[in-house]
Amino acid sequence: MGNGRLRLTVIAALASLLIGGASAGTTAASDRGGDEQADTAVPGVAPSGSDAAAVYLDAAGRVIDMDAVDESGTTRHAAVLGCTPVSGRDNPHRSSTGVAASGHGWWEKGNCSSDRAKVFNCLYEWYTDNTWRQQACSETKTLKPGGGSVQRTAARRDCRDTQRTSWRNHVDVDVIDQIDTGEKPMNQAEVDCRVY
Repeated sequence: MGNGRLRLTVIAALASLLIGGASAGTTAASDRGGDEQADTAVPGVAPSGSDAAAVYLDAAGRVIDMDAVDESGTTRHAAVLGCTPVSGRDNPHRSSTGVAASGHGWWEKGNCSSDRAKVFNCLYEWYTDNTWRQQACSETKTLKPGGGSVQRTAARRDCRDTQRTSWRNHVDVDVIDQIDTGEKPMNQAEVDCRVY
């Protein structure tokens, strides 16, 4: 085989690899839960019925194994043993201190006897590939039950624009010195805040 023909064969093989690699990436993106490619997904308002196939992603884009939640925002698979705290959370909303999405978390004792719990909350923005992408998490705080302005956590993320977008605020409560149920309830709301 001559040098010219060998070069054409190598170029054809490289082109085939590049095209094959691109389509493999497209398949992986669509397998994540939506019909659109990951690079074309944008934030928006979640359509009704999108929960069944929705996927949660952490800040690095990795899939988070979240327990399934019902329409009230409570997980369907609570632990049989242990106490059940009441996980308090507000609707995601525009912060009063600027153009940002905000959400808070707190707890009530429920049937738990401990008076301390570790609490944190995270905000998720909905994207058109049917993913909920983590945009902010509070620090974990040890709190007394009750909420209010002192006994709560706060997650906040600055907006890039004010287009209406679906947000979720999930809260996690870990009661100190007691086994408790592992639900991560959430509230969902449309907020005039978009991060991208």
